[in-house]
Amino acid sequence: MGLSGLSGCRFEYGTLTGRPPRLEEDGTIAWSERCWDADRDGLPREELELRVFHNRHFYGRYMLQPAPGAAPPLAARLVAVTLANQAGAELDATGHAHA
Repeated sequence: MGLSGLSGCRFEYGTLTGRPPRLEEDGTIAWSERCWDADRDGLPREELELRVFHNRHFYGRYMLQPAPGAAPPLAARLVAVTLANQAGAELDATGHAHA
């Protein structure tokens, strides 16, 4: 999937189960109590969670499946976060129920 380094992606509306690695607003990856160094180590092999919020309302999350050896640069990770934020704004504007 181009610069993103993904082999797949799915959206889970209104769910927060488990504790997968999470792509944060600043493009870093949080995993449990530590920060994963994506610039040095690439993306984890596990699915990454990218939460969809707008105006502090949670709508769901994208579950991103990294391709083997994927190491997208910070700029590409920030684009993913921006797109998720835009999805949240659209869900908010269309009046979808908040999770």
